[in-house]
Amino acid sequence: MIDFLGAFFSSPVMLGALFPALLIAVVTSSMSMMVLAHRLSFLTVGVSHASLAGLGLAVTLSLPLLPTAAVTAVVIALLLALLPKRQGINEDAGTGVLFAGSMALGVILISNANSYEVDLFGLLFGNILTVSEQDTLWISWGSAFVLLSLMIWARSWWSMAFDVITAKASGIATSRLRLILYAVVGLTVVMCVKLAGIVLTTGLLVLPAACAWFWGRSMLGLWLLSLLFSMFGTMSGLMWSYQYDWPSGASIIFMLCVCFLFSWAGAWLKPIESR
Repeated sequence: MIDFLGAFFSSPVMLGALFPALLIAVVTSSMSMMVLAHRLSFLTVGVSHASLAGLGLAVTLSLPLLPTAAVTAVVIALLLALLPKRQGINEDAGTGVLFAGSMALGVILISNANSYEVDLFGLLFGNILTVSEQDTLWISWGSAFVLLSLMIWARSWWSMAFDVITAKASGIATSRLRLILYAVVGLTVVMCVKLAGIVLTTGLLVLPAACAWFWGRSMLGLWLLSLLFSMFGTMSGLMWSYQYDWPSGASIIFMLCVCFLFSWAGAWLKPIESR
């Protein structure tokens, strides 16, 4: 075990991936609470898949990959926040329409690009091991923005999740903060693409808080537990990836799923032990 840890932490590839991976884990564990509390799991699916259009535009127009995808994802998320206000279109239908249309556009654009310009497997399933200095810098700035947003608006978002009428009556600008929440979720989704890819990103934004939900009783308690599960899943997943040469994104998501099963089993067995 000591030899394995020594080899893991002495690997230049793993050391290069460790900082952005753990930074993403901190951000996603924090946003995961809001995603579950506001029931935005399907939104993360739609935005992550719709971001393929932004990636396609970036490849076609030779633009920076992640920033272009981030702008696209934020625009899509804001459209999804505004669509339910139009009669006859609910949020689920709007997500399905934008998800399908944007992904179709992304597939068309990427299919016309040269194969050496696109790591399709990395886009779909993530590959944090190939993170560049530019990607790390972008992830760092994006993480700072998301965490700052949480510091400012987390309590308001938390109140809105459980009683939007009371929150509005207490002076919270619920409509404006809902738009901001959707935009921040969209930005967070794109930050996860490098780690877990378009297909698996939802796991990073759902599983940490889902694991913590069985045990946490307050916003702070849920956040600390969600952070713990997210960091453990990310580190364990990267170690599995290194040991068995598995895809890093899939390894992390699988480890988080294992954490969820153990957390659920522990919560289910707890009442039996207390009898």
